[in-house]
Amino acid sequence: MASYRPPARWYRRLNPIGVPLTTWGLAPRDAVTLEVRGRRSGRPRRIPILVTRHEGADYLVALAGESQWVRNVRAAGGAAVLRRRGTRKVRLVELPVPERAPVLAAYLEAGRRRSGEAAAREQARWYFGLEGLPTPERLADLAPRYPVFRIADAAPGAGDLRVREIAPGVLCVGLGGRTQTNVYLVRTATGWLLVDAGWAGDADRIDAATKGALGPGRQPEAILLTHVHPDHSGAARELAGRWTCPVYLHPAELPIANGEFDVMRRTASPLDRWAVLPVMRAMGRHRREAVLARNALGEAARTLYPGAPVPGLPGWEVVATPGHTPGHVSLFRTADRVLISGDALVNLRLNSVRGLLLQQPGLTGPPWYSTWNPAAAGASIQHLAALHPRVLGPGHGHPLTGPDTPHRVDDVAGAPSAHAPRRTPDSEERLL
Repeated sequence: MASYRPPARWYRRLNPIGVPLTTWGLAPRDAVTLEVRGRRSGRPRRIPILVTRHEGADYLVALAGESQWVRNVRAAGGAAVLRRRGTRKVRLVELPVPERAPVLAAYLEAGRRRSGEAAAREQARWYFGLEGLPTPERLADLAPRYPVFRIADAAPGAGDLRVREIAPGVLCVGLGGRTQTNVYLVRTATGWLLVDAGWAGDADRIDAATKGALGPGRQPEAILLTHVHPDHSGAARELAGRWTCPVYLHPAELPIANGEFDVMRRTASPLDRWAVLPVMRAMGRHRREAVLARNALGEAARTLYPGAPVPGLPGWEVVATPGHTPGHVSLFRTADRVLISGDALVNLRLNSVRGLLLQQPGLTGPPWYSTWNPAAAGASIQHLAALHPRVLGPGHGHPLTGPDTPHRVDDVAGAPSAHAPRRTPDSEERLL
């Protein structure tokens, strides 16, 4: 018998012949063309690949491990196109390592049904270095080497939302808008956690993007707020109700989250004093209390203390970064130095009218007009710079993933003040 050559490998060797075969539907029915934008060139890159069916969902298995298409998919935030007698826009969602082994087993089983027992054994040896058919335990041991992606349709109703992985298990959901607000999905020990919740009107869009990224029936187990400002906590109450989950925040933020007007006055920023508080005073006490009560977190709220473990997030720590608000916090993962900074650091020039109107990128401290204590905000930036973050997920603007990220944070820490941030290089997300 001639030695076995799995179709996926054969098509890759025959590119560009393999791509037309899969695109036109002339290849085996589980073969498609995967198209994803190249992270270096920005041009579409196409390869033939096999689709694996498992428990009602479709998956792509990276048999070559950390291959080029895997890196391109991650850089594109999972956005891709599948072609086979038509075009299907999809989002590829990377599975956590513990969930990969059953899909790898399904891939090998599909090969056995397609080509027979001998071919399946050859495939197991060729791709996985296994003699004979693999056991589930052995596949679980090998799973970290082989990325697996679930195929999901682009999230309906997500509008201009862009979901992209900025670090393993950390997805940035860009809500867009004039201030380019971000929320983040972080993988926990048992599921996912949402960091920040956008404006009140963003609930449907965040929910749709979350379902598209995580899959049907999966939703965050909790929400964590870096601070209670309406562009970061607005949809928290609505989403907590939909998902039946708690909302974690620093105890100093809790009075604001529950609508205590006296605390709002004591911790007001310049923008609050100029615009927000006068409007709320003009409402009258009864109407104001009714409005605040409708938006209060109530029983969903849980206090979260810096230095204490983050619920369900081993390896992460809560970093106190007061200044923008009294109880502002950031999240930091020590193993690979990933920082989610809220508004303690933003990558958009919100401190100038021109920067805001033109949405100019630039790493700075928080906008001075919505900052409670600029001196404390500056000290918090110094604290974050001392962590030497390699990946920065800001509350506004594009995340930073390039090798110069620690130096750029150092530059901001050395700026004269939060009121006049020093100009920094263009801060577009760095893709290889």
